[in-house]
Amino acid sequence: MIKKKYRALRFVAFICQVLAWVSLVLGILGAIGAVIAGLTGYISMQALENLNRGNSAAFASVVAGIASAIGIIVFGVISFIVLLASAEYLYVLIDTEQNTRISADYLRQLLQTQQPVQPVAPVAAPQVMPAPMALSYREADPSEPTVTTPTTPLPKE
Repeated sequence: MIKKKYRALRFVAFICQVLAWVSLVLGILGAIGAVIAGLTGYISMQALENLNRGNSAAFASVVAGIASAIGIIVFGVISFIVLLASAEYLYVLIDTEQNTRISADYLRQLLQTQQPVQPVAPVAAPQVMPAPMALSYREADPSEPTVTTPTTPLPKE
């Protein structure tokens, strides 16, 4: 069994994972609480009251509750994702180190159990072909017929 290393890092990753789930649950509960507070009239935003000129303070309270709930949900989900991703990243780093250490141990054991390598007879070098000799043209003998290929049409006579 391989000894587990980095206990403190494992603990930090676990805490990040727990905090991620706590953040999500508290975000959902906070959003529900904000909507309930808005419906019961406990929330009133000065800007919304000024916008409605006091005509419907209950409506302003409901809108403020829903706006607060949306903000709380968004913040809760973002913090959940960041904390959970941080925890998973730490676990990936720990697992990578552990897998590397296991692989190195297996390679070390493999090298220790292998038989010594016998020297291999040298392979004969391939024969090198001589370079082709340069072709030389002999002078034309006037007694032999010559063949010419015209490149331009011959003039008509």
